[in-house]
Amino acid sequence: MRQTLKAIPLFNDLTNEDLDSIAALLKRVSYAKGQAVFQQGDLGDAMYLVGSGQVVVWDEEAGKALAYLGPGSFVGELALLLAEPRSASLQVAIDADLYVLEKDDFDSLLAERPAIAIAMTRELGQRLVKTSKQRFKPQTKRISALWGVDNGELTKTITRHVKNTVAIIPMPGSVAHTHLSRLPNVQLLTDPNLSIDNLPKHLSVQIEKHSHIIVLLPGTLTPMARKTLSLADTVISIGQPPNWLTDNIGPDKLWVTPDAPDMLQRVGRRLTGHTVGLALSSGGGKGLAHLGALKVLQEENIPIDIVAGTSAGAFFGIFHAIGWDSSRINEFADEIQTLNRWINWDINIPPKAGILKGAKAKDLIARLVDHKTFADLELPFYCVASDILTGEAVVFDSGDLAEAIRASLSIPMLADPWYVNGRYLIDGAFVDPIPAKLLREKGANIVIASSVIQPLYDDKAALQQPQSMPHFLKIITNIQNIVETQLVNFQLDAIDVMIHTKVQVDHALDFSHAKDIIHAGEAAARAQLPAIRACLDAVPEQ
Repeated sequence: MRQTLKAIPLFNDLTNEDLDSIAALLKRVSYAKGQAVFQQGDLGDAMYLVGSGQVVVWDEEAGKALAYLGPGSFVGELALLLAEPRSASLQVAIDADLYVLEKDDFDSLLAERPAIAIAMTRELGQRLVKTSKQRFKPQTKRISALWGVDNGELTKTITRHVKNTVAIIPMPGSVAHTHLSRLPNVQLLTDPNLSIDNLPKHLSVQIEKHSHIIVLLPGTLTPMARKTLSLADTVISIGQPPNWLTDNIGPDKLWVTPDAPDMLQRVGRRLTGHTVGLALSSGGGKGLAHLGALKVLQEENIPIDIVAGTSAGAFFGIFHAIGWDSSRINEFADEIQTLNRWINWDINIPPKAGILKGAKAKDLIARLVDHKTFADLELPFYCVASDILTGEAVVFDSGDLAEAIRASLSIPMLADPWYVNGRYLIDGAFVDPIPAKLLREKGANIVIASSVIQPLYDDKAALQQPQSMPHFLKIITNIQNIVETQLVNFQLDAIDVMIHTKVQVDHALDFSHAKDIIHAGEAAARAQLPAIRACLDAVPEQ
């Protein structure tokens, strides 16, 4: 205990006698997983040393973990000197034994040994000079329980992103995973003495050595399996889970995945904080550049786990979600130029809310997406529209794909608002032209954005030349562009990498230069590949 105390900066200059006096005041208290040791905002009245198990420092305001602390760690030492509110909560992640030093007991010791206070105050002053209200850095250490057989894709993805060792701990009765031990940076830890009583301590020790722990569950529910389920952060089932598993774990904690490489890789990225979201902006015909960006991301094997699009971004983004490859995109570059014909326009006579009814457009979209629904997609996809009566953003994630995309494409005055679920919906560009923050809300850790939004004219000198009266479609397109340009600024802080393609079209339905715009999107995406790979290669804090 003397050595443990010596490692605490505030106690650096204390003598062994002083340290022994402090150690005599420590009280051992046991906590179960999920218990709160103290809450953010509570008045600090004690310091805590972790003897065994693991605790998590939790920011209630941000809703995220700031640090995971294992055996030998300490927290709350400033509470011994400063009567300040706790800056974060402390929760138990693995059953823990903590040693508590209460401020009242410490104050009594200082009255007897004032030299301790002098030494600690000196150290405290040095710390305050170096940093002001230093925060814990986020960490991503996790413990996963696994049911089913990982052929290696899940474990390889985890090691690829944490760039450190992953420990495999088999429970008695689990399926052999010896093939995983042959993977780089994977250690198979077998312990015949493992028991319910020492499992928490074993996990807390191993999580300090390894970046991730996978505990292999047995085929049936045993007392050890039940204890493992309570201690794991996440329970992964490869294939349909057995009833005993679903009966003993909440749905938020249980992740079910097919035994498919791309799905297992997606789970691995989610576990390590590398879930990739792709936000596709509105922009009418300019949105063809998204297809070029998608081609490059596919060709360069950049993973995409979630897609969100607005207006043109929804229209072109859905093609990626339904599995279009580069060859199909190339075909579409020719095909789209035949879609913008009078035969596909159902004109309101006389014009009502818009010139076009838009029913034919919905049918055309349905054919392009093979009449699929959101439930048919393996890739999570979100589509944004605007409620013209309330001004609210409406996010589609279920139902008919063509209905959602048609709603998001409802350019005011050009097409009638689309009536869905009792709401009249128009183009999503008027509320969220590039849904990056939406992706963050849906779990994306890395957000790549493809945007074609830009000021109407970068070259202001061109406007000094005589201009002809803009036609109806151009006026509508420019009004929308003005709104998009202003709103996109509210999304920038949620974007890690921006693929910005600078292209111009005459109006929203101008697809006459489809191939050139797609090629421009390809070039813009290739320019950002180093930045994208840097995000994917970033190592989480340990």
